[in-house]
Amino acid sequence: MRLQIPALLMAALFSTVALSAGVITYGDMDCLNQGCYGANDPTAGATLQGLAPDALTLASMTFGHSYPFTPSAGDFPGTDTIYVGSTQTGSHDGYSGSAGRVNGPQVLTLDYSSLIAAGQKLSTLTLGIAADDFQFPAFGQPFTAMVNGSVDAALTAQLNAFNQSGPLVQFFTIGINPAVDPGNHILTLSINEGGDGGDGWAVDFLTIGVTTTATSATPEPSTMAMLALGGLAGAVARRFSKS
Repeated sequence: MRLQIPALLMAALFSTVALSAGVITYGDMDCLNQGCYGANDPTAGATLQGLAPDALTLASMTFGHSYPFTPSAGDFPGTDTIYVGSTQTGSHDGYSGSAGRVNGPQVLTLDYSSLIAAGQKLSTLTLGIAADDFQFPAFGQPFTAMVNGSVDAALTAQLNAFNQSGPLVQFFTIGINPAVDPGNHILTLSINEGGDGGDGWAVDFLTIGVTTTATSATPEPSTMAMLALGGLAGAVARRFSKS
């Protein structure tokens, strides 16, 4: 006699996979305290979660604004602040001559642990940055971006690709390799500028988007035995009912 375990019992023997996703915004979407977004969504056109590592999306709108500006009380640390390189020996724009500028690196600590429940595994990690006044092509002062202590080449390349020609915000997102997750689900982003450090920049707000997979626990051996016995009993009952 060949044992036939009912389909429902067979399904219970295997792990099931569920998907979940979420996004956190860090800082206020206020265009560096300038209010230039109006009723527009500065993230429109960008993908906030689910990006593969190094994949990139750009928001569809850019926003010009006035300066100088300084952070308000309660602003997320590192946002709404004019930065220059850690070593500044030159000045190429109005930001780099502003009295309120801060020497880099700009360090932003993003805790996304609330998006990952117990038993879930991080599947994708998407970083969003409302980048302001990055002008490497114009001034030749190279930016470097580090994620959790290591240089992120794709993110660095994107910051150096911007030529924002002045006080201009554009949001973008980039996929980060989930392998950088340290287990406490905190991403530390560091942005600095080399050369003469004299091309000022800022960040209005950031986002972290994640997708996760949740795998159910494998049944205990006793549970599997009970399921198998249940299948055997069903098979025996069916055989005798045909006698």
